[in-house]
Amino acid sequence: MNRKLLTGFMITCLILAGIVTNAQETSGDGAFTLDEALLLASENNREVLKALAEVEEAKGNNQQALAAFLPSVELSSGYSTSNDPLYAFGFKLQQQGVTMADFDPAVINSPGQTNHFATQVMVEQPLINVDAWMGKGAANNQVKATEQKSEYTKEYVSFMVKQTYYALQLAQNRVEVMKKAQGTTDAYLKTAEDNLMQGYLKDADVMAIKVRQYEQNALVMEAENQVENVKETLNFLMGREVSSPIEVTDSIAQVAFSFNNATSIMSRSDIVAMQYGLEAHKKMSKSDLLKFAPRINAFGAYNLYDGDFGGFGYDSYMVGVKLQWKLFNGGRNMGKYKQSKATYNKALVSYEDYLAKENMELSKAIRSIALAQSQLLTYQLASEEALESLRIRSNRYDQGLESTSDLLTAETKAEESTLKKLNAIYNYNVAVFKYQLLASEADQQ
Repeated sequence: MNRKLLTGFMITCLILAGIVTNAQETSGDGAFTLDEALLLASENNREVLKALAEVEEAKGNNQQALAAFLPSVELSSGYSTSNDPLYAFGFKLQQQGVTMADFDPAVINSPGQTNHFATQVMVEQPLINVDAWMGKGAANNQVKATEQKSEYTKEYVSFMVKQTYYALQLAQNRVEVMKKAQGTTDAYLKTAEDNLMQGYLKDADVMAIKVRQYEQNALVMEAENQVENVKETLNFLMGREVSSPIEVTDSIAQVAFSFNNATSIMSRSDIVAMQYGLEAHKKMSKSDLLKFAPRINAFGAYNLYDGDFGGFGYDSYMVGVKLQWKLFNGGRNMGKYKQSKATYNKALVSYEDYLAKENMELSKAIRSIALAQSQLLTYQLASEEALESLRIRSNRYDQGLESTSDLLTAETKAEESTLKKLNAIYNYNVAVFKYQLLASEADQQ
C-alpha cells in the first residue's frame, strides 16, 4: 500500500513539474502582442515605479500634515537622585511625603540623598493653528498633483512602448525586404554569369551586379544591428533585462484611428498635475504668511511619582491652554513668505509656458497626421508602380531586351519604395500615438 502511495505521489509530482515547465516555456518565449507589452510596461517600467513611489512619498507628507488637527501623546519615565536642598524638597513634595520634620532648617539644608522616579503622560491638542491648516491643504493638493503626474508617466511610457513596438516591426520588415532583394540579386547574378559564359554579357555587367550584392550585404548587416538595438530598447521600457529574447507578434499595419478634432489639452493629466501643483504653491505661500498669526494649543499632563523603583504611589495632573504669538523672529517668517511667493510666481510662469508649448505641439501633431496620411497613400502607389516596373524589366532582361544597369536601377527603386511605404506606415502610426498622447486620447487604438 505504501509503495502504491509513493508511486502515485511521484507520478503527481512529475505531472505538476511538467505543467510548471510548460507554463514557464509558454510565458518565457519572449513573444508579445502590443497589448501584452503595454501591460508589462505598466507594471514593471522603472519610470512608472518611480512615479508611484513619489505618490506614496506625497501621501506620507500629507499624513504628517495631520499634526495640525490631531493630538500628540508622549509617555516618558525617568529616575533622579539628588542631595540638593531645592530638588530634594521638591521631590518630596511631588511624592506627597513632606512632614513637619522636613521643615527643620537642618533637614532642609542637608536633606541627604533623595531618590525620585517620575512617569508622565503628556497630551497636546492643537486648537487654532491657521498656518498649519493651510499647509495641510497644500499637502492635499501635492498628493493630487503627484497622482496626476504618475498617470501621465504611464501614458507617456505607453506612447514610448507603442512607438518602439512599431519601430521593431519596421526594423524586422526592413531586414525581410532587404534579404528578399538580396535573393533577387543573387538570381540576377547567376543569370548574368550564365549569359557571360555564352557571350551575351560583358564582364562589366556582371561586376555591376556583384557591387550591388556587396552593398546589399552591408545594408542587411546594418538593418539586423538596428533590430537588436530596438529590441533592447523595448525590453528596457518593459522593465525586462535588455538582453532577454523578444519578438513582436502583431504585424506592421496602419492603426485604426478616428480623428475627432480634439484641440484642447486642459484635461491632460500632466496639465491637471501642474494645476494642483500651482494650488499647492499658492497655499504654502498663504501658510507662510499666516505664520504671523498666533497659535492656541491645549495641553494636559498626568504624572506618577515614587521614591522606589517601579512604584506609582503618588499622582498629579495639569491641564491648560497656551497662546503662543511669535511677534518677531529676526525676519525669518517674512523671508520665508517672500521666498514661497516667488516660488509660486515662478511655477505660474512655467505653467503658462508649458501650456503654450504643448498647445503648439498639439497643432503640430494634428498637421503631422494629415501629412503622414498623405505620404502613406503616395508611397503605397509608388511601391505598387515600382514593383510592377521591376516585374516588367525582369521579364525583358530574361529575354535580353533590358540592360543590366536598368534592371539594377529598377530593383533598387522597388526596394526603396517598399521600405518607404513601411516607413510611412510607421510614421503615420507614431503621429496618431503622439496626437492621442497630447490630446489625452491614449485609450484610442
